[in-house]
Amino acid sequence: MSTFDPGQSWLREFPPTAFAMVMATGIVSIAAHLTGYDVAGWILLGINAVAWPVLLAITLCRLLRYPRAVHADIVDHGRGPGFLTLVAATAVLGSQLSICHVLPQALPWLLGLAAGLWLVVAYTFLAAMTIGQRKPGLHAGLNGTWLLLVVATESIAVLATAVSPIHGASVPLDLLALAAWLLGGILYMMLITLIFYRWCFVPMRAADLTEPWWINMGAMAITTFAGSRLILATHNPAGWPGDGQLVLQILTTGCWAMATFWIPLLAALFIEKHVIIGDPVRYTVAEWSVVFPLGMYSAATYAYADAAHLPFLVNVARITVLIAFATWILAAIGLLRSALRSVNGK
Repeated sequence: MSTFDPGQSWLREFPPTAFAMVMATGIVSIAAHLTGYDVAGWILLGINAVAWPVLLAITLCRLLRYPRAVHADIVDHGRGPGFLTLVAATAVLGSQLSICHVLPQALPWLLGLAAGLWLVVAYTFLAAMTIGQRKPGLHAGLNGTWLLLVVATESIAVLATAVSPIHGASVPLDLLALAAWLLGGILYMMLITLIFYRWCFVPMRAADLTEPWWINMGAMAITTFAGSRLILATHNPAGWPGDGQLVLQILTTGCWAMATFWIPLLAALFIEKHVIIGDPVRYTVAEWSVVFPLGMYSAATYAYADAAHLPFLVNVARITVLIAFATWILAAIGLLRSALRSVNGK
């Protein structure tokens, strides 16, 4: 475990999860466009057009200037999964451009970059977890950020469904979308089993109920979104036979039901921690881990309503997108206040 001096630079301390802000902004923008709030969607696209390259430049500078700090982060059970926000943010930005019909020529490049980053980050992290000799127990080592493995994988599936029509229904891209969707679902089943075991059979305090646990819901929401996009494709994904659409619809319905299942429980635990116990909400990068799942649930519900021909669910999406946008505003205010305090020296 690494220890840093008190005088270390902000660049050395830069959090691996910083791209969660881009993920959250991107998906709220997508949900806003889908549900008819186009002005908000365009504003959020403009913010991401600045935020993504700036955060990418900072991340590359950190890698070059402080490679040991980056290494210490990626081999850490708690911080390592945070690097997957870079993968998901890149793919979400591509999906955001696709929904807004902006720069379609950039979509294949962003898909290629996201897939390449997934290979590097996911396998580096998992290899480090496997061969590392100092391993914490579930209580200390497992948190909601591990489900970023699912989110990053599903984000590639979503973007692949957008890129495939550009190339005239490319079979390799259809296969990539389908394989990533299924892989993400399998990874979720593996991880959520451990998470459910930890929640129900390992003692937890209010302090352990941190924001990244909202990814329990967000991971299923993006799986629902990807499955809905596969159903809505004008051609059979990867050449599935006719009943393939039925299989997709059944599995996607299960994913939407699972995402919905988490919301009352997570909301109740949030109220327990911050209202009943009285633990104040303080801004950290983790706050975006609440915004992203809420925005993703709205986008997923809208897409699922379209794919399953259930128009009444569109109203649910239109309500939840307002909640997601409100949480985005609160997180943005927290970010600005935190930045001002840093500039003013506290």
